[in-house]
Amino acid sequence: MTPTINEKRMVQFFCDLAKITSLSGKEGAIARRLSILLKFMGAEVVIDDAGKKIGGETGNLIARFPGTVPGEPFLLSAHMDTVGPAVNVHPQVHKDRITSDGSTILGADCKAGIAIILEVLKTLEENRIPHPPIEAVFTVSEEMALLGAKFLDYSRIHARYGLIFDNEQGLENVITSAPAADAMEIKVYGAAAHAGVSPEKGISAIKVVSGAIAAMKLGRIDSQTTANIGFISGGNAINIVPSSVELSGEARSHDPAKLKKQTRHMEDCLRKAVKKVRVRADGKLIVPSYEFLVERKFPNLHIARSNPVLALISSAMRGQGLRMKPSASGGGTDGNIMYGHGIKAPILSTGMRDVHTTHEYLDLKDFFACARLTLEVIAAWTGRGRDK
Repeated sequence: MTPTINEKRMVQFFCDLAKITSLSGKEGAIARRLSILLKFMGAEVVIDDAGKKIGGETGNLIARFPGTVPGEPFLLSAHMDTVGPAVNVHPQVHKDRITSDGSTILGADCKAGIAIILEVLKTLEENRIPHPPIEAVFTVSEEMALLGAKFLDYSRIHARYGLIFDNEQGLENVITSAPAADAMEIKVYGAAAHAGVSPEKGISAIKVVSGAIAAMKLGRIDSQTTANIGFISGGNAINIVPSSVELSGEARSHDPAKLKKQTRHMEDCLRKAVKKVRVRADGKLIVPSYEFLVERKFPNLHIARSNPVLALISSAMRGQGLRMKPSASGGGTDGNIMYGHGIKAPILSTGMRDVHTTHEYLDLKDFFACARLTLEVIAAWTGRGRDK
């Protein structure tokens, strides 16, 4: 029988963490608090050098708990950073939820996940529950294109399976699929001219770009793929034909082949738009040009149905009267990056809702249920190791 979690302590864990300002790149205070708590619980705590690499206050926190029985190590992970506004967060505890006072975000994304991990570890310790080695990883700058996970020192991580806590869907929805994403930085160069005196001598970079964007397939491309141009900047004055424009965009897909196709399509539209324009001025042929830079923001996540952790989650959910539903996400999490490093960890819901807004709240029912679920999964993982 799974030991009872301490719901009052879980709420206290969360509220204490929510009050600590931990914007991306400024997670030093929360990392120090977690280091103290985890060492007191008996963990070996290491801070990697990700902070130095990304210019943050601290690196990722890695806490190792030795196994009380032999077995394959198991990962538990959540991120420490939040979006803003998140200074002077005042958690308000209600009967069925926790909210902020409405002037800030709450920070349930992802401090609810951290609180769940702490409660699980504390319950294992207090009840002397047998378990294999556990690696708790708390990342920085997840909200900044998953930077912490990208620079995590994976040589210190031995677990190949585990759970990540960063999902705002209902508890039964376990994220097993998330898209890869390409970020695009685009520059288009035309030719400046006086817009009132000799506009025919210029090439409007804005006009070239508008033709390219008009031809692009954007928004929902298919059930697996999306694309967007999210930023445009260019021009100097209303009486000058704009000589340059900068754009930023992205494409995402659960299918890497479709992502490649969409990114290529967007560049093809730009190339064709540039080729259409030719201007002859003062005996010279003037043609526009462009730069199209693509960076893979993160790889896709694909947890196979045969993943052993999924079977344990499904069984534990049945015990709670729930039916597990493998779910796809349109956004990336640390799980995408970790998957690229061979760590296969489904993403559990923590009860966080309306994240990234001042209306954010923490659903206590799912918050507590996630902790119970995690304890059952760890117990089953331990039994699985003994059976081998």
